[in-house]
Order: sequence, then structure tokens, then C-alpha cells
Amino acid sequence: MLSKEIAMMKPSVQKIRDLTLVRRAGSRLLVIGCDSSASIGNKPMDAVQTPPDIVGYYTARVAVMEVLSVGADILTVVDTLAVERHPTGNEIIRGIQRLLGEAGLTEAHINGSTEDNFESCQTGVGISVIGEADEERLKLKRSLAGDCVVMLGEPLIGSAVLEQEAKICSIRQLQSLAASPEVHEIHPVGSKGAGYEADLLAELNGCSFQAVPGITDKLNASGGPSTAVIFSAAEEQLEYIQSEIGGGLEIIGVLLPFGG
Repeated sequence: MLSKEIAMMKPSVQKIRDLTLVRRAGSRLLVIGCDSSASIGNKPMDAVQTPPDIVGYYTARVAVMEVLSVGADILTVVDTLAVERHPTGNEIIRGIQRLLGEAGLTEAHINGSTEDNFESCQTGVGISVIGEADEERLKLKRSLAGDCVVMLGEPLIGSAVLEQEAKICSIRQLQSLAASPEVHEIHPVGSKGAGYEADLLAELNGCSFQAVPGITDKLNASGGPSTAVIFSAAEEQLEYIQSEIGGGLEIIGVLLPFGG
């Protein structure tokens, strides 16, 4: 009997999308996301020469957006930096802190480590984000057949990310989407593009995704560091969502009953 009770107390672990969900006793569950970056920075052997603070900002952005997108509150952000603390590590951390500031978080939310035993000639960054959410409010598998699939922001990569910042879905906009009961689910757009995320959203909800005509290139474009998100909502709610969130919303398709 005791062994059965102990087994029931053990947390259950589930991987869905790019997230790990840890269910524990009670209604709150842990939501864990991560991202990494390699050979991007200002080290001699970096393939893409970029200021370290930019590397920290955008690497953290991807993992933070994944956790925020399901409606979780962020508990901590952990950086594992394969560079020395001074000066490169401090610059990367400065970029991470800038991102956290946009999310309403403080320096107390960040922890991590650097490599100070050996000299590094190439930049490597890992980011892990741990959040917490009420399961009944989790924005996962909440979409319905008939929902519109909408994009906020533009899929951008490389220099376009810095040159067209006004087109990027901001952290604040994402938080507003996540807090809106009219928004059913949100997927940040990664390197596989909005079409991949829309198909995945549909599959997770037992639906199929039908894209609007003429946007194949946009659906296939890499979202880089999650410069855009897609979300599902009823068509009649989109005008209200637009007024609350701001930014340019673009309907990219609709969810159909599977086989429909």
C-alpha cells in the first residue's frame, strides 16, 4: 500500500512541442523550455560575428517565449555559457537581463555558469527556462475546429531581425496573448516555419490545417529567434484581440475537423 502511495506522489513527465511538463501533487505544474546558440558571437572562430549581448538576448528570447506561450509564469532562467565570465559572459548576461526586463522579470530570476578554466575561441550559449502554471489554464490542446490560425509578427532571420525590429512580436504582446481568454493556443514560430507550427497545432487538437491561398513562402520561412507567433481563436474574436494586443494580425488559415 505504501509503495502505491509513493508511486502516486511521484511527478509525471510529458514532452509536448519543445516543452517538458512536470505534473506534481496539486494543480500547479512545471513548464520547462530551452534553447542554444553556437558559433555566433565575437570570438575568433565564430562563424557569424555578432555582439555577445545580442546573442544572449535572442537565445533567451526563444526559450522564454516557449514557456510564456502556454500561459506559464517564469520562475527562473539558467544560462550555461561556454565562454569566460569577463568580458564575454558578462555581455551575454547583459543581453539576457534586457530580455528578462521586457518580460517584467528581475536579476533575481537568472542563474548560471561560465567557463573560466580554459580559454574559449568560439561562443556557446545554452538557456533553460523553468516556469509554473495552473493546469486548467494551460494553453495547450484548447483549439477547436473552425478556429482561425493567425500570425502576429514576421518570420525574420539574420540581419533582418535587427533591421526590422518593428515587425517582431514583442514579449509584451505575447504576454497579452497568453493572458487573453479569447486566444486558445499560441505557438512561437521557429526555424521550421509557421506552416510546420500550424500543422502541429492542428494535429495536437485532432484537426487539420488549411492555409489561405498564396502564402506558401511565408509559411515556409524560418522564424529565426521566434520573431513571429501563430495563435488560434474564433474569427469573431479577432477584432477584439487586435484592439487589445496591437500589431499586425494576419489570418494564415483555419482549423478543420480531421478528414474534413
